[in-house]
Amino acid sequence: MEGAWQLLLALCALTLLAFVALLLVVRAWLRERRRAQARIEELISGHDRGLLEARRDSVQKSRSTLKGQIAEQMAPLLPGFRYLPADARFLGDPVDYVVFSGYSDVRDQGADSSALEVVLLEVKQGTSALSPSQRAIARSVEEGRVRFELLRIAENGELSTEVWRPRKKGELPR
Repeated sequence: MEGAWQLLLALCALTLLAFVALLLVVRAWLRERRRAQARIEELISGHDRGLLEARRDSVQKSRSTLKGQIAEQMAPLLPGFRYLPADARFLGDPVDYVVFSGYSDVRDQGADSSALEVVLLEVKQGTSALSPSQRAIARSVEEGRVRFELLRIAENGELSTEVWRPRKKGELPR
């Protein structure tokens, strides 16, 4: 009978040991679950902050773009604009304006046409820089790669072109 008690006592000890081990495993699992849940909440919170920041940034850029577009359109009406607003034609892209400086005087008062000047004008707000394509256009003007073309459409639909280019040094006028 004493052997049965020892066996029962050994089984109880083994059961108690298994139960304690199970408790330790469950406790470790719960702790890891809380850590994972905290990390998930941290990631969600960071994502929400990132979304809010992205929205603010987007709204700010949109406002800046709108202000720039309004400034482009209003430039001829602002004090300090060097040309007659009537001489400025808005394009928007790739440059904002083609200004035919002196055109109103030539048209309305018969002024000397040699005073007429064609200006490609870009309007920027603040410290905005020219785009690469705008810099390329400025270089083409600077290097004289500019011309005026007249495209004629005949009655039969055929096209013909007359071209005016910048004069080279020493070249006589047409």
